[in-house]
Amino acid sequence: MSRDISINISAQDNYTQAITTIRNANQSFSKDLTGLSSKLDALNKTKISLKVDMDKAQQTLQKAEKQFASTGDAFDKMFMELSNANYENVRRNFDLVSDSAHQAEKDILSLTGAISKSEHRAGAGWSTGKSLLGELATAGAGKLLEDTVTQIANAHVTSAYGSDAGTMFQNALSGVISGAAIGSAVGPPVIGTVVGIAAGLGLGLINGTTSINNKKDDAFKDYVQEQYNTIKQSQEDTLAHGISIAGNREQKQLSFGTLLGSDAAAKDFLAEMAGFAVATPFDYDQLATISKTMIENGYKQDELFEELTKIGDAGTALGMSSEDMNYVAASLGRLRSSEQTTQALLNPLLERRIPVWESLAKAFSVTETVTEAEVQEMVSTGKISGVEAAKAIADYMGAEYAGNMDKLNQSYQGLTSNLENARDNMDASMGEGFAEERKKGLQAQTDYFEGESGEKLKEANRMIGEWRASLENLSEQYERDAVTAVMTGNISSIFSDDVKNRLMGLYEEYTEYASSNSEEAGAKMGGLLAEAQAIAQDEYNASDGAQLMIDSNKKLVGRIRNDAALRDEYHNAGYEMGLVFSMGAASAIAENSVVKLDSLTDEEKELYKQYGGSMRGGRKQAYGLSYVPYNNFPALLHEGERVLTASEARALKGSGSSTISITGNSFIIREEADIGKVARELARNLTRASALAI
Repeated sequence: MSRDISINISAQDNYTQAITTIRNANQSFSKDLTGLSSKLDALNKTKISLKVDMDKAQQTLQKAEKQFASTGDAFDKMFMELSNANYENVRRNFDLVSDSAHQAEKDILSLTGAISKSEHRAGAGWSTGKSLLGELATAGAGKLLEDTVTQIANAHVTSAYGSDAGTMFQNALSGVISGAAIGSAVGPPVIGTVVGIAAGLGLGLINGTTSINNKKDDAFKDYVQEQYNTIKQSQEDTLAHGISIAGNREQKQLSFGTLLGSDAAAKDFLAEMAGFAVATPFDYDQLATISKTMIENGYKQDELFEELTKIGDAGTALGMSSEDMNYVAASLGRLRSSEQTTQALLNPLLERRIPVWESLAKAFSVTETVTEAEVQEMVSTGKISGVEAAKAIADYMGAEYAGNMDKLNQSYQGLTSNLENARDNMDASMGEGFAEERKKGLQAQTDYFEGESGEKLKEANRMIGEWRASLENLSEQYERDAVTAVMTGNISSIFSDDVKNRLMGLYEEYTEYASSNSEEAGAKMGGLLAEAQAIAQDEYNASDGAQLMIDSNKKLVGRIRNDAALRDEYHNAGYEMGLVFSMGAASAIAENSVVKLDSLTDEEKELYKQYGGSMRGGRKQAYGLSYVPYNNFPALLHEGERVLTASEARALKGSGSSTISITGNSFIIREEADIGKVARELARNLTRASALAI
């Protein structure tokens, strides 16, 4: 049930008679202000003129001082003294005008303060119909003051709390200042100002909220478009990278097809090699190079990955580069294909710090111990075959350095390499798909160019080329003949009679200058030849060939325009994409709501529409809904709104309306600060009363 809540407010004006007198004198103050402003304007103009004169006088004095210092002449001394006297005279006048302008500014500030106090304390704006605020508004100064104050305040608030807080504060402060000015102008000074402040604050907060929401929506749109552009660019980059990788791998497949005996064997091997690259620090191209070297030196296909693992473990442990590991593979291959092991064949392995002698000694110490020195002797006498040595060294590397490649594989560098290989395989899939399908189009295009249509197109292109060449030939002929006519007087028949007469006139002038020895003859002759070239270009543009080209281009533009107008899809693609990018967060909310509505039953949809809902996302709910028809009902709400439970809604419905009475209180205004106190107290009590009434 409703409750009566009373707040008694009264206002008493205890302003002094002196302030009332100031109010009555406001009109005189305004006239004085106008006169002072005119005076200041005139002084500033004089000040600028004197400043220019003073600078000139100072420059003259400096030159006179330099002249006298260099000559010591009596006349130069007299001129220097006169220059100094003139400079001092101008400087004194400038100082006097500056002092007067400064005093005028002080007088204006003093008078402005008096008028301001008169208006604020005695309501001059209401009683006389004019005020300082009105004068300033008329001159644009009020708006300048408002902008300056709000910008300074906004800078501090933004720095302390961020841009959103700054925007809200700036709009609120601007609204308060504007509201106070309007309120004081249209109503009694105290009450009008308080009402204006409240109204301006409300509008300012609304404007601030709108401004922030607009910034958020612009940021949302930018985010969507940036994401779209990023995704599209990523797809283009992936395709380009994939095509490059696929083309490179296709070339390798052809090469390995020759080495392994068939394209099918090469395809299977390279597919296995791609997986091996992901599981090891090797990349695809490194493995392809090393594998090719090993196959060329006698390794079989089924041996390759086992041997590659041994070489990879050793290379990782010994810090070899991919080139070093490729060289090791080549050296082992050459060693395998040699009947005898020689020092020359072992040196490349020794140079890469592979313990060759230790591995051979260990391999031959099965029944009895063989030292490294004895192994070296055996190599020098040719007692060790290349196959034995290659196997012994590879087996030693596999046992001694086993697992090193796996360790590197788990390092940051190894994982990075694996990720790159996996990404390359992923991109290659797109490239391969594109290449396989694109081959069909490439072949079709080739067939078209090489077929009957292609032959006809070749003939058409030949004729087009001849025509274009004839136009260039004609343009050059006009220029040659025009220049020749000016220099020799021999005028071609390709020119019209009017042009022939002009060229003859130029020839006569040219001949006159050519026979002259004056300095300007060359310049004049050059100008005449340039004029001849311009005439030639004009004649070419007027020729049948050039006009035919222009007419052909005009018809092409018209046909494109007419064809584009046949269907919206032809010309609206860019416009439609622009519309999509112009949609903001509200569009996304609506679309998401539609998706949710699709999951409703037909009965629920009917209830939804019956009670005010929209099947395009429920926008109507933002303006109120009398009844929620079912659970999980989608609704679009505004920030700051209050949503009641069912019990609260029933209680509110039966309680009747709330009444708030303002009676019984008294506030005495003694000074300007009391106005703000009254307004704050009033707002606080109204807010409290409203909350209690609910």
